[in-house]
Amino acid sequence: MSSVAALFALLPLIASVSEGEGVRRVKAHLSIDDSSSAVEEAAHLAESYPDSSDVARSLLQALAAAEKEEELWFAWDHYSFRYPHLIDDRALLEELSWTVLRRGLASKQNSVRLSALIGVYLTQGCRSIPILKKMMSDANAIIRLVAVQMSADYGDAPLKEEIARLLVEEKVWMVRLQAIKSAGALRIKELIPRLQTIVQSDRVTYEEREAAIEALLAIYEKLDLSEWRALARSNRAGMRLLACSIAAHFEMEETRQEIVELLSDPHPDVRVAALNAFGLFFRHSFSEEESFSLLNKRLEESHPSVSITAAWAAMLINPEKADAPFRRWIQDNYPESRRLAAAALAATGGFGAPLAQELLQETEDSYVRANLALGLIGQRLEVALCCDALYSFMEKERRMWMWDQQGNPLFKVLAPSQVHYMDQIPNYPEAIDQMTRLELCSLLAIVEDPRALNALKVFLQQRRWGISGVAAATLLQEGDESSLSLVRELMEESDPNVQLQACLVLAMLGKDPLALPVLQNAYPLANHERKLHILEALGHLGSMSSVPFLLTVFKEPFPILRIAAAASLIQCVHR
Repeated sequence: MSSVAALFALLPLIASVSEGEGVRRVKAHLSIDDSSSAVEEAAHLAESYPDSSDVARSLLQALAAAEKEEELWFAWDHYSFRYPHLIDDRALLEELSWTVLRRGLASKQNSVRLSALIGVYLTQGCRSIPILKKMMSDANAIIRLVAVQMSADYGDAPLKEEIARLLVEEKVWMVRLQAIKSAGALRIKELIPRLQTIVQSDRVTYEEREAAIEALLAIYEKLDLSEWRALARSNRAGMRLLACSIAAHFEMEETRQEIVELLSDPHPDVRVAALNAFGLFFRHSFSEEESFSLLNKRLEESHPSVSITAAWAAMLINPEKADAPFRRWIQDNYPESRRLAAAALAATGGFGAPLAQELLQETEDSYVRANLALGLIGQRLEVALCCDALYSFMEKERRMWMWDQQGNPLFKVLAPSQVHYMDQIPNYPEAIDQMTRLELCSLLAIVEDPRALNALKVFLQQRRWGISGVAAATLLQEGDESSLSLVRELMEESDPNVQLQACLVLAMLGKDPLALPVLQNAYPLANHERKLHILEALGHLGSMSSVPFLLTVFKEPFPILRIAAAASLIQCVHR
């Protein structure tokens, strides 16, 4: 009796059948989710037909469906040695991976369930839908957050229903915010009233309101003028703000008189939104004299966001008349106002470039200089001077950073971090800081600054690569060959840490096969966290040549590593 058949010696014997009929019976049991009968049937077949690769495959499928991991890997070792072609059987490999994922989903450890959920998502199959729905009700907020985000890529009715439920019932801010974003991504029209309620609420955060506005803009195909006017005349500031965003988004020329009236709205956020609409679209409907007669009062305001936004709009009309307001705010006593003004000036593009060049050399505020430099690099002006400013900033500024858009969603302000720690998301402020730093590294690489290599090396030497791994998606735009070439240079570094980090970035962002052997060779000596990132990177590469290596990881004693290997294996067989 073979060693595999011995596993099932205690199983009751069943009537002898032909090989083909037996294989069909195993499939029939599996089709009705009767995995125990499938195992029994397949085990008996293995006794009767020990030299059949089809029977071997049926047994492996049955063991996988029954989640009998110990017996499964024993059988896999035996049969994959006898029938090497099984390692190229993509459907079978996926079933093996699903065994690991299902066990992970049933774990009581949050980290294990989260890893399994990611693996499920990567399958992109119909089996994922009920699992995603279930995970949106998980007790752990991170798992709910990830499940909601993933559901936006599926769009099936059960998932939409869960997103709608979370918009009403969810208590954790980050999960609720993601539910709002997913509602917009899926264009769920039924949620328009709920999203409008969020926009007009005084109890929601700035991020939630902006996300709800963006979601509504994505859902609306076109808004009837009467409906728009109902929003513009609402007694709720949030609805008037929404009306301004809609008017600019759909370029509703017929609303220009109401937009003019909203420039004097009692609420500063509405005035900012009306100024945004005016600068983006409605300024073309007025002469320069008419425009400045509307903007002058706003330019003189003491409220920084309103006055600076008015200066931005004025710069788009006549740069000379916007010179003084911008200088006033960039010399303001409050650093927040100075930073916002610098970002607003950067957002004017070529209109404000001459003033930005002048102020870059005058100001001593490092954040103002950095924000001005970002705008000028976008115009490819004073590139060397701007790179000096950014590199100096990255070297000397020790605080954590973030992109701040609370003053105006149109202006992306590089600012000291005000991100709070969250129990549900470990190291959240550090992750935001790392993403911000990665963008600056990437920008230096794009403009071919020779110091970009050193800046990137310093970043990759960070020992908290777990954070960097989450943030890495923002480092390089896929296909940005100049940036990828820069990272490839770091593969030759003598520092093994830098070399490994470079390979991880290349794999996850550039899908560069050159990283594959380095990653696999580094795995045995890596710590647990590094092993996870190596497995994740192999999944991004998606090479079938990684399959034998990933299968060996299924024997690891740590469930998270097995799950990471299963998720990566699924990505390999799907490419």
